[in-house]
Amino acid sequence: MGGKIISIIGTGGTIASKYDPNIGGHVSAASAEDMVKAVPELSEIAEIRIVNHSNINSSRIDTPTVFSLRETLRKELADDRVAGAVVTHGTATLEETAYLMDLTLGNEKPVVITGAQRNFDEKDADGPRNLLYAVKVAAHPEAYGRGVLVAIAGEIHTAIDATKIHTQSLNCFSSRDGGPIGMVTGYENGVVFFSSSDRRLHLEIDQIKENVQLITMVQGADDLLLRACIREKTDGIVIEGVGGGNYNLPFYQAVCDALDTGIIVVTGVRHRAGAPHPGKGYPGSFASLVERGAISIGYLSGIKARILLMVALAYTQDPEELKKIFKKAGGI
Repeated sequence: MGGKIISIIGTGGTIASKYDPNIGGHVSAASAEDMVKAVPELSEIAEIRIVNHSNINSSRIDTPTVFSLRETLRKELADDRVAGAVVTHGTATLEETAYLMDLTLGNEKPVVITGAQRNFDEKDADGPRNLLYAVKVAAHPEAYGRGVLVAIAGEIHTAIDATKIHTQSLNCFSSRDGGPIGMVTGYENGVVFFSSSDRRLHLEIDQIKENVQLITMVQGADDLLLRACIREKTDGIVIEGVGGGNYNLPFYQAVCDALDTGIIVVTGVRHRAGAPHPGKGYPGSFASLVERGAISIGYLSGIKARILLMVALAYTQDPEELKKIFKKAGGI
């Protein structure tokens, strides 16, 4: 590998979880060193540098801990000998961490995030192979310039589109409006890329607007949660509508009130694929929401739109600039 280094940064998750008899269940306990020792083949790919960033299951990880991962990555990638980095992470919120890093990191060296569905101490754990494959991707020359990637179960996904689709299956990630952008196999040079994303953004910020809420519209829902957001003066609201991005009348009226108070509202769909579209004309339709000042998320999921709004609001408060940012990331 010409003396190049791949940094492996541990953050915890199922991939690092061991059974704790004191609590009667599994908890993040294995260090990054433990995980690397379980995969001796890594030394055949690159020299490995180990960093322990945190050790917590991702359902419990907070935004400051995730955002500080950016500085850990920047420090590692600043070393000319480091070709790329792999982050081990819990799968529960892996897609959010991946996109936050993609938006804010500002480095073209490969960063690959991976995790596992089975605990570290299970005899058929999937973490070791996922780690091996992630290092293969990070060390591959064609990974450069593709942004933060997610590599799990032999598939490679972009940070902007990767989403967890199953709670137990080993093949637990997919891309929202398309398939993986690449694959990994156990064969020599077994990394192949099919495509790349043209919707990447970098926004240089030194903080995040954390108080952005995500609300899903359901049949017969009232405006309780939206009114709470208005009362508490949240920084922004992301709403997943039904159909083509439509709301009922209580939701629509509450969104109008939120916009009138200066709260940024970003609107999309609750479905696993597709973008909102102006097919209806009644109050509460997607067309009426955009006319009132709501911003379309395009092909982003609600989860990714929330991450983007948290970052974008720290970058600019200008509604027109925010619309441009979401148009780039959303694709339409």
